[in-house]
Amino acid sequence: MPFFRTTGVYSTSRALFVLLLAAVTLTGCDAFSSDSDDQSGLVTLTGQILNERTNNPITNAFVRVLPYDLLFEADSSGAYTFDVEIDSTMDLQVIANADGFQSNALPVLAIAGRTLQVPTFTLIPIAAQAAESGQASNIILLEQSALSMGVRESGSEEQASLTFQIADSLGRPVILDQAAQVRFSFGAHPGGGEYISPAVAESDNNGIVNMVISSGTRAGVVQIVAEATIEGRTIRSQPIAVTIHGGLPNQDHFSLGPAVRNYPGLLAFGLSNSMSVIVGDKYSNPVRAGTSVYFSTTHGVVGGSTLTDDNGQGSVNLLSANPLPADGIVHVTARTADDQQNDVVAVTPVIFSGSPVLNVSPGVARVNQVYNVTVTDYNGNPLAPGTSFSVFVTGTAIQVGGTTSARIEDSAFVGGINYEHVVRGPGVTEFSFVVSEDIDPTDPEVPVVNAIEIAVSGPNGQIIIVLGPAGEPAVQTDGARVIQNADGSWEIALDPTVVETR
Repeated sequence: MPFFRTTGVYSTSRALFVLLLAAVTLTGCDAFSSDSDDQSGLVTLTGQILNERTNNPITNAFVRVLPYDLLFEADSSGAYTFDVEIDSTMDLQVIANADGFQSNALPVLAIAGRTLQVPTFTLIPIAAQAAESGQASNIILLEQSALSMGVRESGSEEQASLTFQIADSLGRPVILDQAAQVRFSFGAHPGGGEYISPAVAESDNNGIVNMVISSGTRAGVVQIVAEATIEGRTIRSQPIAVTIHGGLPNQDHFSLGPAVRNYPGLLAFGLSNSMSVIVGDKYSNPVRAGTSVYFSTTHGVVGGSTLTDDNGQGSVNLLSANPLPADGIVHVTARTADDQQNDVVAVTPVIFSGSPVLNVSPGVARVNQVYNVTVTDYNGNPLAPGTSFSVFVTGTAIQVGGTTSARIEDSAFVGGINYEHVVRGPGVTEFSFVVSEDIDPTDPEVPVVNAIEIAVSGPNGQIIIVLGPAGEPAVQTDGARVIQNADGSWEIALDPTVVETR
């Protein structure tokens, strides 16, 4: 027996017909076997009815269900939901119609106990309705083909299209009778020759207007503004941003360098030094983000690769490790490729410095004497930046001039990248001071030097030596070795070995 529940309406005569049909069925022959009883029950049908041309809901639409010839009314949003009792799994015909529209029918396989989503009905209006709109009031971005593009000749997409819709105060697309002349202009832009096409366009019957932005030779952010003048009033869109990324790497704009040029890599395994690249394209802009750069090293261990960021920068870590350089000089290479698939390469030197070695001449404390001090590691390389050098003299009627304190800055190379190109000399590895008389005429005393203390301290370690009048130095550093050279100078050094792993 067909049965239904709904929020819609149906005719009284039809309801009476259904009741009579039920009565005949119940008093007739045995119409249902035990198998059919298993397949009977309620099925719920739900769906919506829309205008095919506007995609808007159709109000006051009706749904008819065959073969039961049941009639239901959709709500104000064109939606409907109702239950039908079926005797068995069967095909139903669902028909949608509304005044002023062509009807449409869909077959539905009804299974008891199921809720079935009927495909959305789209009804075609019998009489075409003329589109209406007011004057343009708003400019809205409807579609943007890309959020970013590459600079000219970068190998990336160089254009992006923007689609705007011109709407009236009610949000309706303006029709052709109300068409607006829309002007396109730049807000912020890098100024590398990027351009807009067309500069002016007229909206169509759906209020649609299109434009294209083409990149130039500079990376940066481009802002596009669409505007129109309607009866003396200017309307405009929000600035629409498109990012222009750089091109492929260029040898002339490829830079590699360490965080520090010199660090104590011979004293411990696992010490880290950041190796950074800056990669530009042939227009001197940062390359597009995600450009790969590969690294290798002659000594130690270096990270294999990095991806550049929006500024064309990336970095990896160089670790002190085997093999260690015999002369302390490490060469790190960074490599990528340009737009012609040629290698783009940079090589930078780094110093693995070791424990400090101090040489002072002469090796005896006395008045009116110039002292020369050399401070290096055991390879003759400068010590790491942050190393301090200081001199302290005790005695009577004396004074000290020259360099009595200094702080060593980072190392440098001049004219090449090998051992012989390391900058050494005054202020880096060589220092001098003088101890002289300082007699007070009102209270003259005999000038005497009691002791001269020379100290070196920093990332490579610490050495302190004290020179006395007798010529035998006192070394205040555990594990240091002292050697007197043939010229009378003293050399003080720590054991030149790797002492730990970090």
